[in-house]
Amino acid sequence: MSRARGSPLARGLCAVYTLLIVYATLHPFTGWRDRGLSPFAWLDAWPRLVLPFDLGLNIAAYLPLGAFIVWAAWPRMMLGVAVLIAPIGGAALSAALESLQTYLPSRIPSLADFATNVVGAALGALLAAVVVLAFGRGFAARAYRNWFADTPDQARALILAGLWLFAVLFPESILFGHGSLFAWVGPVTGYPFTPAEFSRVESAVTAASLFAAGSMALRSLDAAAPRLFLALGFVAMACALRTLSQAILFPPDHLWAWLTPGAQRGLAVGTVLLLATVALPRPMRLVLIAIAVTFATVTVNFAPPNPYYLAKVQEFNPGRFLNFNGLTQLVSAAWPFLVALYLPFALANDTRAP
Repeated sequence: MSRARGSPLARGLCAVYTLLIVYATLHPFTGWRDRGLSPFAWLDAWPRLVLPFDLGLNIAAYLPLGAFIVWAAWPRMMLGVAVLIAPIGGAALSAALESLQTYLPSRIPSLADFATNVVGAALGALLAAVVVLAFGRGFAARAYRNWFADTPDQARALILAGLWLFAVLFPESILFGHGSLFAWVGPVTGYPFTPAEFSRVESAVTAASLFAAGSMALRSLDAAAPRLFLALGFVAMACALRTLSQAILFPPDHLWAWLTPGAQRGLAVGTVLLLATVALPRPMRLVLIAIAVTFATVTVNFAPPNPYYLAKVQEFNPGRFLNFNGLTQLVSAAWPFLVALYLPFALANDTRAP
């Protein structure tokens, strides 16, 4: 595919990130009512107390959006035009969401939020332009061209792998236990697992989920990519993000509470399986991804909640990250089902491949 026609990955990231912003801004989507206010009343609402943390969070939330808009529009549009469009798109999205928040009693829309969102989108656009101008040189540019062809199928696979990493930020009671529907339907079974049994379940789920997500990331790469090195990097990134989440959401003495004996075995087995299959052809990898995702999802929903981790979850305090926590929980629950939607497209792609 010609790079001059634009990047499917950038367009996909732009669309997915926009949906994530919408969900995080309107979470929890309950309590809608007309409070007798104009949907544009927020244009006159500047909060008396402006917290630097909140302003910084608004800027940080819209900064990637501005960058993704530029990368999605370029090179079909001139770079300067794309940089101008990005903050306009960010402003339009932010204005629409601020107006919708008027009907959510739990949310307080304001001109300050809108302004900082636009600033974030503008800064992201400028950052993206700098990256584009410097992209023709250096190791990163050569690696991108040689390791990643940026086809629609590769873009979908890489986005799914990225969403799995994003979902790791939610503190599931089983490490990498994505696809859990406990928050919506409750436990499927009341079978009382012994500590040994639950440890084995956690090992199996962790290994299968890590293998599936890592294999999805490998599927997005070309044959020239250093797959062994990148697979190890993917595992390290997953562990780093889980540790970061634990550090933010829990007291300091629980930093390594997620690294249970069952989780440790699962990490080891999943990593070994991932490294042992780095050279598999794409169709065979697709079959193993489907098997691993199905196994992990069924197992995590039929196993009871982790009684040993729940004692620590009682101290779970999302605080200012309440909406972000709701977003990561949604992505964690939805990830296996997004993979199920992807599989038919991937199968069709592999069937067409020579």
